[in-house]
Amino acid sequence: MHLSALGEFLAYLRERNLTLKAVCPSDVGDFLRTRLKKFRRQYGRLPKDADSWRHRYTGPIRRLLRIIFPSWPPLKPPGSARERFHRELLQGYGHWLTEVHGLSEKTLYKNSRIARVFLLWLKRRADRESLPLLSITDIDGYLAWRMPGLRRASRYGECQCLRSFLRYLHAAKLLRRDLSVAVSGPIIYKYDEIPRAFTEAQIKTLLAVARRDRSSQGFRDYAILLLLATYGLRAGEVAWLRLEDIDWRREYLRIRRSKTGGESFLPLVPSVGRALLNYLKQGRPKTRFREIFLRVRAPLKPFSTVSPLDAIILSRMKEAGIEVRGRHGTHAFRFARAMSMLRASVSLKSIGDLLGHSSAASTEVYLRLESNDLRAISLEVPGKEPDANLARQRRIAAQ
Repeated sequence: MHLSALGEFLAYLRERNLTLKAVCPSDVGDFLRTRLKKFRRQYGRLPKDADSWRHRYTGPIRRLLRIIFPSWPPLKPPGSARERFHRELLQGYGHWLTEVHGLSEKTLYKNSRIARVFLLWLKRRADRESLPLLSITDIDGYLAWRMPGLRRASRYGECQCLRSFLRYLHAAKLLRRDLSVAVSGPIIYKYDEIPRAFTEAQIKTLLAVARRDRSSQGFRDYAILLLLATYGLRAGEVAWLRLEDIDWRREYLRIRRSKTGGESFLPLVPSVGRALLNYLKQGRPKTRFREIFLRVRAPLKPFSTVSPLDAIILSRMKEAGIEVRGRHGTHAFRFARAMSMLRASVSLKSIGDLLGHSSAASTEVYLRLESNDLRAISLEVPGKEPDANLARQRRIAAQ
């Protein structure tokens, strides 16, 4: 279906002596209008579902053009003074987040999105003259509109981002007073939920299902699932693993911790090494990218987010006929790995070392997984201990 739609689009460009590099959004719009006229002549009516019919063409065209133009569709010029002011605000806010406070691009994306929604909701009250007059009543009205239907954790995140944006507006002298103190969100209690973990049988079934798939996607999925199950890595630590992070001679993996920003060196377990080698030889396309794991559909490039890893897990769960209540993403593997080490009488410090925790308090959350297992082991009082060497890490990972 995609090739057929692209074939029609390319034929349209040839008729008008246009190249892909010269295409602009108006050309895509003209193409859709010609296709719609042709449809009406052929069937004597308009498509029953106009959005689906339109997406049949725009989806493949957008994917093709993003190979040439990474930021397709190009940003439209501001249509009004207010829109121009909003862009200036968001650019300044982005610089404030990343350059002044050193926050990540992910935080920038999330906070900017919520700030944009807030500005759009304000409408005329968000222009250059009216924004300094923003009041607590305006914020209350926005929260009353935004919060219904969101989970408590989502409401908490929305309030955190809104506070950040209001602090920036005050620091940039765009608000007369700091209104961030007026944003009250829900309370998030520490350890208020019981962690969800896959059982050992479920993990074995997932790995077996992926291992039977000898396609390029199967090699990739099996390597990803085995990394999650063996080391309990976070999603980002797997998604953005690079070729130079594997030391085949000394048999270790370098893991860039996505949460703490540090690095860990973990032993390359033989089964993981074989899975990675099979994927690199038989499943991974030859590209200029240094990230190990790539998309299997065009454009062939690294994952831009960690969402594909959850999609991989969900797809293999359906294939295996596994049903899990509650969360069942990458962290379910992480909790399962912690549980297996807890049952093997591994110390809290060693569990934290493998999982990449910077403090013992971060590891204590995993103690809620199996309270009966705590009676069988004695945990050391958290304190300074020498860093575990590679051989010790190898024994832990192999358990």
